[in-house]
Amino acid sequence: MSISNRDKGILLILLGIAVCVLSVMYMAKPNMEKKKALDTEAVQLQARLTDLQSKMADKEKYETGIEEYTKKFESVLNAFPADLNQEITIMFLEGIKDSNDFTIGSLGLGEKTPFYTLASNPVADASLATPAQTDVASGTTEATTTAPLTETTAVTNDTLTCYGAQFPISYIGSYKSLKDVVTYVDNYSDRMTVDNLTIAFAGNGEYQGELQVTCYSIEGESRPERSIDLNEVEIGVDNIFEGIGNSTSSDASLNKYDDKDGAAIESSYDFYVMLNAATSDVSAKVVGQNGTGKEDTVIWNSDNTISSITYDFYEKDGKIYCKYTLDNSLSYEAEVTSAEDVKLLIQSSERKNDEDMVAAKVVIRNSTSLPIYVKVSGDDTVSPRVTVAKSGSVKVYQ
Repeated sequence: MSISNRDKGILLILLGIAVCVLSVMYMAKPNMEKKKALDTEAVQLQARLTDLQSKMADKEKYETGIEEYTKKFESVLNAFPADLNQEITIMFLEGIKDSNDFTIGSLGLGEKTPFYTLASNPVADASLATPAQTDVASGTTEATTTAPLTETTAVTNDTLTCYGAQFPISYIGSYKSLKDVVTYVDNYSDRMTVDNLTIAFAGNGEYQGELQVTCYSIEGESRPERSIDLNEVEIGVDNIFEGIGNSTSSDASLNKYDDKDGAAIESSYDFYVMLNAATSDVSAKVVGQNGTGKEDTVIWNSDNTISSITYDFYEKDGKIYCKYTLDNSLSYEAEVTSAEDVKLLIQSSERKNDEDMVAAKVVIRNSTSLPIYVKVSGDDTVSPRVTVAKSGSVKVYQ
């Protein structure tokens, strides 16, 4: 059967249509889909570019905000210790025993447990610390300062973990000593809270009950543990059935400068702390030893934050030394030359405004035979800058 020319033409037309359909399906359509995907991606990238360009225009504002909130974060972080170990607990309890008419009947050493993990904290490489800087106004020198974060600064991420540990304490003591212990916990250099307190009259002017204290820490690789020397702390008794007896207040015989509430110390002192507003012409916190030629003993910073300042008085090789530390980073060890006592002047100042956050938590630990007299002068009466916690033979005038 032969195909007519008309039928051949129809077949050729149908074949052409089939070729066109197949070309669209297997060639044009995939290209059209790729083009559509590229167009969508181009729109997304353009939107991202526009967003980044708008943020770049506000780069300086963002960098200022980062610096501001980093300082606020560090201020809160510095209020918590970097460790939570039994040595710290022993020092804490030693302070309660030495400074108050307060007997601890039993103590439970709670195991520290994590309760929160902070987001990774960017930490600059310590090798990029800037050289020492001199404060022209005060004539003092700061050891090192951390280099600001730049595009070339090595940065590591440090995960900070928050820990808490509970310490149930049974006690017996006077009502005044109980109030003093609560104040001692509140003013202690480490972050602590009194979570529960029971009190019952025991007779002879004494009270007994339970006191539950929770201690907190924030730990991470960038916050190394502190080194604590327990050589001067009395640990244990000869006979466990005799106990240690009632502790007596170390302030009982410290009345040498009681006249005018220790005013004489303001004109004659061995060591000093100065606290000023961060906007002052001098450094916000200055710690040093008094006397001519003592410029090298001065440590300081100008942060508008709450700092920790610790004084450790101890004997070594037949001599008495004082080691003072500012924010667990700057410290100085000085020999004590006085043979009768040691006088410390904390010269504070009134706050300028609500943004003036400069303050100090001062901890004084004395394991020597010399009494320590402390005078806090010029502090703000409404919002004090200074709190003092002490152990050993220490008298504070405020």
